[in-house]
Amino acid sequence: MPQPVDVGSILGGRYKVTGRILASAENDVILDGLDQVLNRPVSILVSAVENSQNLTQSAREVATGVRVSKVSILDMGVQDETTYLIAARTSPTDLLDLVVPTDPSEEVYQEPFFTDTLGTEIFGQSRDAAPAGGAYVYEDNSPVTPGHPLPKVTRKAASAQAQAPQPQAQSAQAPDASAAVVPPTAAQQRQSPNKVTLWDEDDYGFINEDHEQDLAQTRRPGTFPAQLRDAGDDYDENELLDEEDDGNAPRTGGRWLTGAIVGVLLIGALIFAVQHIGTLFNDSSNQAADTSSSAPSEPSANESKPAAPEQPKTVAPVVQGLTDITAYAPGVQNYGETYFPRLKDAIDGNKATYWPTVEFSNANFAGMTEGVNLVVALAAESTISSVTINQLAGSGGQFNILTNSKPELDGATKIGSGSFSAPDFTFSAAPGVKAKYVIISFTELPKLQPFVTYPYGLKITEISVK
Repeated sequence: MPQPVDVGSILGGRYKVTGRILASAENDVILDGLDQVLNRPVSILVSAVENSQNLTQSAREVATGVRVSKVSILDMGVQDETTYLIAARTSPTDLLDLVVPTDPSEEVYQEPFFTDTLGTEIFGQSRDAAPAGGAYVYEDNSPVTPGHPLPKVTRKAASAQAQAPQPQAQSAQAPDASAAVVPPTAAQQRQSPNKVTLWDEDDYGFINEDHEQDLAQTRRPGTFPAQLRDAGDDYDENELLDEEDDGNAPRTGGRWLTGAIVGVLLIGALIFAVQHIGTLFNDSSNQAADTSSSAPSEPSANESKPAAPEQPKTVAPVVQGLTDITAYAPGVQNYGETYFPRLKDAIDGNKATYWPTVEFSNANFAGMTEGVNLVVALAAESTISSVTINQLAGSGGQFNILTNSKPELDGATKIGSGSFSAPDFTFSAAPGVKAKYVIISFTELPKLQPFVTYPYGLKITEISVK
């Protein structure tokens, strides 16, 4: 028989069972749990042996989308011959639905292949199995077979196009030769259908022949323009050389001024450096003389050295017991007495066991008390360096850590405070803290996740003092 999964058990190495919700008639159990890796609450379904196969099949169907379910499955495994399923927080009813197998008589609707129906709905007939092998037809209604190149253009085809009658060329009247150039005749086109006929030099004779001759004469090598040659007679070559261009002459006044300023700065820096170096040498010699003259004499053998202060003796703390000294308001029942026998679970060194409180409707203890106080009794007055509190499924809250020579709040010294943002909290005390009792006073409750009735309370798995 598989072993039952109790509160405090660890499934899959990371999921801790924190509470028991219900059990079905077939021994399928719904549990509350905590993912210790991600610190988030989870729901756990542990199936009966006869329903293990049904749970596995349902989980696969939900994961593949074949089966519709509100359950968000996170993990699944087998431990001690027991099949368990880890899911996000959900209702027990939805979880128990997973152990019920799918009815095989319910056929899942399979949509037909969409191309078979689209062809009928759009074109009125089913789609062909393969594309047609006919030619494509472009916008100019010229069919071209795909996959074959267009026919090459040959000289014979070009000649045939050149020999085609051109009514425009025959009907056109040639203008006067002096006004335009006569285009080539059709006979010339037939002789050289693929050659472009160039105009010869005679065809350009009508374009400013006199201007071309003048331009050629002026551009002849060694010829200087007459306009500039005549204008040069009015100037004397010596006058052109002797005349100074004051506008383009370089300005040297600014350069001299900049050089003078830089020189003065360099001289001043050199003087300052020489004086400073001399002062350094003088100071070092004076210091050496003073040191040699004022060197203290060695203590005589008769003089006694002061005794070193004694180091305080360090005593390692040993936890001897844990007590709940919570005081409830007048007329309010002390609900903590119910869990007094479980106080030892918070100092037994096993994080699988814990000490709880009753659940409250708000973080301020619902007005029943001002705080929950736990006293850790040590075997002797000890040196305290750190206090570690391990808790389960809580976040937030507020607590103070105090020390005292007696197990009560009166006269206690506060050494630190904290709040829960993770399962473990460690406080490092200042050097030299000694006490016989360590008091943990919870002034605000953390919020539990999951919870049974109210969302605020404490679940302390371990308290250690070092």
